[in-house]
Parts: sequence; C-alpha cells; structure tokens
Amino acid sequence: MSGKEVSPEFDFTAFTELLDDRASNITMGVVLTIVAVVLTYTTVDLANLNEEVRGLVDGDNNWDVSFEIQSMTFQETIVMVDGEQRQLDFDVDQSDLPEGFRVGQIRATVSYGETSGLPADPADSVAANVLQTDMQAQWNDNNNTLSGSSNDATDIELILRTHPGFTGQSVNATGINEYQVLQPWLIEGFGTGTFSVVVELNTQSPPFLNDSDEEIVVNVEVVMFKPSATPT
Repeated sequence: MSGKEVSPEFDFTAFTELLDDRASNITMGVVLTIVAVVLTYTTVDLANLNEEVRGLVDGDNNWDVSFEIQSMTFQETIVMVDGEQRQLDFDVDQSDLPEGFRVGQIRATVSYGETSGLPADPADSVAANVLQTDMQAQWNDNNNTLSGSSNDATDIELILRTHPGFTGQSVNATGINEYQVLQPWLIEGFGTGTFSVVVELNTQSPPFLNDSDEEIVVNVEVVMFKPSATPT
C-alpha cells in the first residue's frame, strides 16, 4: 500500500496558554473595552452630525433673527451766512458702542426756520448731503438718502445704511446652529469712523431788505443693534 499523508493538526497550545494567562486576559479586555467605547462615540457623533446636516438640507433649521436697538446722538447748531457751505464731522468710535452692539445705520436731520424777523421774509434755501468718507458702509445701497434740500423750512432727512442687510426689522435665516446664523451680524467695523454732512445756505430776502444769515441745527442718530436668534 502506498503511504497516505496526514495533515498535521493545528497546534492550539500557544493560544490556550495565552487564554490561561490572567495578565494577558486583563490586557485584552481593557483593549477591547477601549475599542468598543471609541467605536460607540464615533458612531453617535456621526449620527448626530448626519442628523444636523439632514435637518439643514430638509430646511428644518429655520431661525428668526431679531435686534435689540439703541441709539447714540450728536447735535450741532451753526449760524451760516448767505452762500456759505460748511462741512460738519461726527466721529463714531468702536469704543463708544455698548458691548455686543454694531452700527446698523446713521440718520441725519437738518432743521432750520426763518429767524430773520423781517416782515414777509420767505424761508431760506438749504441743501445738505452726506459726504463719502473712509467709513465702512453700504454707500451704494438703494435705500440710502445721501442728499436733500428745502426751501420752505421743512426738515431734510438723510440716511446711510452701514451694516449689510440691516433695516431694523427682524429677518429669517437658515443654519445649523445659533452661532452660524449670527455670524454675518457680528462683523465689526461697519459704521465706525467719520460721518460728514455738508450744508449749504442760500438766503431769500423780501424786496429792499437784507436777510444775510440763518441758524441751522444738525441732529445725527447712530442706530446700533445687538442680534439674537430664535429657532422657528
């Protein structure tokens, strides 16, 4: 008979000795526990992230952004003579803003009345405009009113939008969390610097009388906001 080869049996001695070793069992148990904890944490974290991303894609993370409003005001009273043009500068410093507030827009009101006291003296003609400076603002915003005039003593109202998108009204936004939603509203620098108003006077006098000057008051309101977001 020809000899039949028999496959050698697998030797489990080393594996059995490893299992019988108490120190090795403890080490292996600790390693397996750590691996299980890491895998569990990673799985939960990925699940939460996936849920947040899915909620954003599905449009479930809608927010209402509202604004707490405060104002800082300046006033300047000047006496101008006929044909005079004068520039008034108002400085808005970052350190003047309350904590957490940004400058949303700046309004200027130019007021005057006929003060000559002459009989039948018509109101003088006043023109005013906001001079573009190095201030960071929305100089090309269609909602700006950067110039105006009056010949009947009505107020001249000027407005410069400074922070992008700010109108004073709450807005709707979409984002994963409050931090992300508020980021566009927390940018600093807009509306700080020099705000300049140029005023020009042309007096009107009754026949044979001379009205040569006028008192003009310029009020400037710096509108500041602090944003907050509420999920809807």
